[in-house]
Amino acid sequence: MNPLLDIRQFDQSLWLDFISRPILINGQLQRRIQDEALRGVTSNPAIFAKSIGDTADYDSAIKALALQGKTTDDIYTNLAVADVQAACDLFRPLYDRETTSGDGYVSLEVSPELVNDTEGTIEEGLRLWKTVNRPNVMIKVPATLEGLPAIRRLISEGVNVNVTLIFGLERYRLVTEAFLSGLEDRAQAGQPLARIDSVASFFLSRIDVLIDPMLEKIVAEGGEKGTLAQSLVGEVALASAKQAYQMYKEIFAGPRWEALKAQGAETQRLLWASTGNKNPKYDDLKYIENLIGPKTVNTVPVETLDIFREKGQPAVRLEEGLDKAREVIARLPELGLNLDELTQHLEEDGAKKFKEPFAKLLASIEKKRALAVEDQVDEAKMELGQYQSDIDAQIKKFQDGNFVAGFWDKKADLWTNDEAGQHSIRSYMGWLRVAETMVAAVPEIETFVNEVLAAGFKHVVVMGMGGSTMAPIVFKASFPMGEKGLPMSVLDTTDPGTVREIEASIPLAETLFIVASKSGTTAEPLAFGDYFYAKVKEIKGDKAGENFVAITDPGSKFVTDATEAKYRRIFLNFPEVGGRFSALTYFGLVPAALYGLPIGRILERAILMMRACGAYGPTDQNPGLELGAALGVLAEQGRDKLTLVVPESLHDLGLWLEQLLAESTGKEGKGILPVAGEPLGDPSIYGTDRVFVYVGYKDQADEANTSKLQALAQAGHPVITLLMKDAFDLGQEFYRWEVATAVASAVFGINPFDQPNVQAAKTATDKLMKAVEADGKLPEGDAPAASENGVDYYTAAHGEGAAGVLKAFFAQAKPGDYMCLQAYLTETPAVSASLLELRQRVQQALHIATTSGYGPRFLHSTGQYHKGGPNTGLFVQFTDDNPQDLQLPGRSYTFGTFKNAQALGDLQALHDNNRRTLRVHLGQDAEAGLKAMLAALAL
Repeated sequence: MNPLLDIRQFDQSLWLDFISRPILINGQLQRRIQDEALRGVTSNPAIFAKSIGDTADYDSAIKALALQGKTTDDIYTNLAVADVQAACDLFRPLYDRETTSGDGYVSLEVSPELVNDTEGTIEEGLRLWKTVNRPNVMIKVPATLEGLPAIRRLISEGVNVNVTLIFGLERYRLVTEAFLSGLEDRAQAGQPLARIDSVASFFLSRIDVLIDPMLEKIVAEGGEKGTLAQSLVGEVALASAKQAYQMYKEIFAGPRWEALKAQGAETQRLLWASTGNKNPKYDDLKYIENLIGPKTVNTVPVETLDIFREKGQPAVRLEEGLDKAREVIARLPELGLNLDELTQHLEEDGAKKFKEPFAKLLASIEKKRALAVEDQVDEAKMELGQYQSDIDAQIKKFQDGNFVAGFWDKKADLWTNDEAGQHSIRSYMGWLRVAETMVAAVPEIETFVNEVLAAGFKHVVVMGMGGSTMAPIVFKASFPMGEKGLPMSVLDTTDPGTVREIEASIPLAETLFIVASKSGTTAEPLAFGDYFYAKVKEIKGDKAGENFVAITDPGSKFVTDATEAKYRRIFLNFPEVGGRFSALTYFGLVPAALYGLPIGRILERAILMMRACGAYGPTDQNPGLELGAALGVLAEQGRDKLTLVVPESLHDLGLWLEQLLAESTGKEGKGILPVAGEPLGDPSIYGTDRVFVYVGYKDQADEANTSKLQALAQAGHPVITLLMKDAFDLGQEFYRWEVATAVASAVFGINPFDQPNVQAAKTATDKLMKAVEADGKLPEGDAPAASENGVDYYTAAHGEGAAGVLKAFFAQAKPGDYMCLQAYLTETPAVSASLLELRQRVQQALHIATTSGYGPRFLHSTGQYHKGGPNTGLFVQFTDDNPQDLQLPGRSYTFGTFKNAQALGDLQALHDNNRRTLRVHLGQDAEAGLKAMLAALAL
C-alpha cells in the first residue's frame, strides 16, 4: 500500500507546504494530486521567497511586469496570485467533487507586514480573495490578537480563511471563537454558510525547537526537576496538538454549533503545520504519524511527504496517550516554563521569520525591476536623404495632434472618419496589449507543453493559413529547436505533393496536429484537419482526438466540432486580434513553446517595445511611430516597394512581414508592397520606387548585404537598418512592425484592420467548387494563347508562340510596376531556384520589383494588395496537373482540385480588378515546365 493513499481511510488530508511555478508547469503537482491523494497546498512568504527570489524561474515575468510600470509589490502579488490560481485550477475537480470535505484548497497569505494591523489585514484579505477569484482559495491570516477581528470579518464576508501562526491552546480557542462569530454574523445577514471553509494551522516543530533546549538544560542540572524535564523533552508539541484536538471536538459540538451546522456550516478543521522535523534526534515522521486523526489536515514539506510515502505507517494515533498529553502541559509550570509566554514568543518570532524572507524577496524583485526598466530599444538607423524633412514634418504633425495618446486610447478617427470603418478599427485593436495578457498565459502554455511531452508525442504539425501559421514559420526558421522541443512542420498549402511529403515524414500516431483557424471556417485548415484526423483514426480509432489541438476564436463552429471530435485541447484566442496581428497570441506562442522556445523571453522583448512605443506613458523616441511615419511618407512619394533585406537565418521573416504590410495597407488603390527574397543588386537596376529595410543581428557580420546597402544609400535610395541582439528580439520586431503598419495606414488614411478584397477570390473559388460538386470536375476555361513543350500559356497579351506571348506580356511593364509570381506548385528547391532565376532576369531586364509566393498561402497575405492596392502588378500564375493528388475525406474532390479551384478563383478576382495576368500551366512536371518557360523567355 502507498501510505499517502492509505491515510485517507482515517479521514486525514495531506496538503503540500510548498508552491512554485516549475511544479505547476512540469506536471509534478498534478501527479501528486492524481497518484498520491494530495488534497491541498499551502504557501507563505518564506516559500515564495525561495521559489521567486532564489531562482531565475520568474525572471521573464518580472521583467515584463516591470516594463509595464508595475511596482515591486504589484509584481510580487501578480506572480503569487498567478501561481495560486494555477494551483487552484488543478485542485478544482477535487473541490467540486467533494463538497463537504473541506479539501481542494490553496492558501495565499496576506503580507507579513500586516501581522498587527486589523484593518490592513481585512482590506488585503478581501483584495486577494477577489483577485484570485477562485472559490477554492484560502486567505491566510495570522492568529495575532489583531488578526482575530480580521478573521471574523473575512469569514462573515464569505472568505475562506487559513488561520496561521497558532502556537498556544488559549489562542487556538480565540481563533475558533472568531470563526464561529464570523459564521453567526454571516447567518444574521441572511447569507449562506455552506462552503465557507477554514482551517486553524497549529504550528508544532517550532514549539519543541524552542522548549527542548530549556528542558535539556534542566536535565543537565539533575535532581527531581531534571527527571521531570527528561520526561517532557520532545513531548510538548505533540501534547499541545492532542489537547487542541480535544478542544476542537468540544467546541464543534453542542447547541451553538448545531445551529450553525443546520444552516450548512462545516467545522474549522485543525491543520498541523511546521511538521518537518528540525531535530536529527527525532524520527523524520514524528509530527506526521503521531497526529493522524479524523477531520484534520497535515501540511507537509516536499521532503517529508516523500519520506512518508516511502516508510509511513498510517494509523489513528491522535487520541492516544491523552492523559500523558494533559500531564505534559500541566507540569511545565513546575519547571518554571510558562507555555503562554513561550508561545507568545513563538508567535512574534514566527512573524519575524516570515517578515525577513518577505523583505528579502521584495528586495530581490526590486533589483530585477530596476534593471528591467533601464533596458532600452536600440534606435533604428534611418538614411532617408531628401525625404527626411517631410518625414520629420509628418512626425511633428502626429505629435501636435496627440497621436500617440489617441493611438493607445484606440481612437479610430486617427485612420478614418467613416463610422463603419471606425467601428471595424475599434473591434480589432486588441493586439495593442495582447502581449500583457499572454505573459499571464505563459504558465498555461508551458504546462500544456509538458503534458504533450509526457504523453509521448514526437512531432508537431501546425496546420493553418496566413496569420495562423506565419509566426510559427518564422520561429522555426530563426531558432534552433529547444532542448526539450519537438520537431515542427508547418502545413499551409492545399498542394497534395506537400501534404504527402509531410505525411511521409512524421510518425502519425505520435504527432500532435494543431489546427489553427481564427474564424473556425477557413476551408484549408479544416481540410487539413479532416485529412489527418482520418489518418490517425485508422490507427487509434476513437482516441484520434488525443492527437489534435485547436486554436480558434470563442464561439466559432470549430469549437463545437473540435469538442465533438474530442480534441486534446482547444485554445481560445482573442476575437479583437486580427490574424496578421496574432504572432504574439496563442497562434504564434503555442507552436513556439512546443518547439522548445522560452516564450516568456519573447514576450518580455515585445513589452520592451510596447514601452518604447508609449504604452505606459510618453517617450522621447517612438520606434514604431518613426518607422511607420517614414514608410507612409515614402510610399506616398512613390517609394512604395519596401525591399526587405535579411541574413539567411532570418529568411522567413519576409513571409510574416509580407502579410502584415500587404494585407493591412494594400487597399483603396494605395499601399506598401513588401518585396522579400529578392537578392540585392547594383543600384543601377532599381527605380525610384524602392525603400530598403535591413533586419539583422548586431554581432553577426553580413558584409555581402551591408556593403550593397551602403552603395544604395549613397545612390540616394532610402535605407533603414534594424539590428537585433538575438532571435528573442523577434518579439520586439513583431511589435515594432505592427505599430509601424498601423501608423503608415494612418498616413494613408485607410483602415489597416480590414481586408475588403480577400473575399473576392474566396467567392470565385466557392463558385468553382460548387461546379466541381455538381459536375465532378472544374469547368473548361478559355483556350491557351500558346502551347509549347507541354506548357500552356493563358493571357490577353498576343504573340507568336511561347516566346511571343511572353514578350508581349512583359512588354506591358512600366517604371514603378512589379512582377508577382504565384506558384500553385509543390515547393521544392528546384522549383524555388527556377522562380528565383525568373525574378532575377526580369529585374535585370526591366528594372522592376519582383515578388514570389506559393499558393494558396499568399491568398491570405499579399492577395489583398494584389487586388486592392495600386494597379501596378504583372501577375504570373503557375499551375500543374497535381501528379501526386490526394482524395479529401468526406468530400467529392481532391486536394489538387481544391488547389486548382483556388488558383482559378484568384485569377478571376485579378481579372475582375483589371489586373494584367499570365497563367502558365506546367502540365505533369512542374520543374521541367519551368525550365521550358525560362528557355522561351527572351528579355
